[in-house]
Amino acid sequence: MDIFLLLFLLIVGIGIVVTYIYYFRERDTHLKAINTGICPKCKKKSIYISDTRGGGCGPKLVTFKCRECGYEDNFTIEGSCGI
Repeated sequence: MDIFLLLFLLIVGIGIVVTYIYYFRERDTHLKAINTGICPKCKKKSIYISDTRGGGCGPKLVTFKCRECGYEDNFTIEGSCGI
């Protein structure tokens, strides 16, 4: 194989990993803000749960919405069985 092809693949691979890590850090930051009741976009206390799917002991898909700016996002949150 050509050395330039290997370098190219290495750079692309590193770029994918960095993008993946950045994306999930941003999602985690948004969820932490939402858990405090603050919209991650407009920074106002106007976020609410608009839909919940699933439940029981498994994961739930929860949709959060902002009354002020229209921000909307879905998060998968682990359910608890309440043992």
